Amino acid sequence: MSAQHPAAAVVVEAGGEPWSRVEPLLDRRSQEMADHGVLEVVTANPGVRTAISGWCTRKGRVVEATADRNGSTSFRIRIGSPSLPEVP
Repeated sequence: MSAQHPAAAVVVEAGGEPWSRVEPLLDRRSQEMADHGVLEVVTANPGVRTAISGWCTRKGRVVEATADRNGSTSFRIRIGSPSLPEVP
């Protein structure tokens, strides 16, 4: 991965699961991340693709990037603020 898009801390491979099953998983995984990092969701379900934007808005999350691959869509979601560089 490039510096612009470092590897996601958590990847959720949702397959064709419906939003009703994906949403609670995203809620739990994003809470476990303590409001920092990137969560990636990969889905083949059109309903999930549509719902992710609204979920991000409600939860204060940001979709950084999307990519289509092999019939699925990958969403990179920022959980909290981007990390600031450490001060020596």
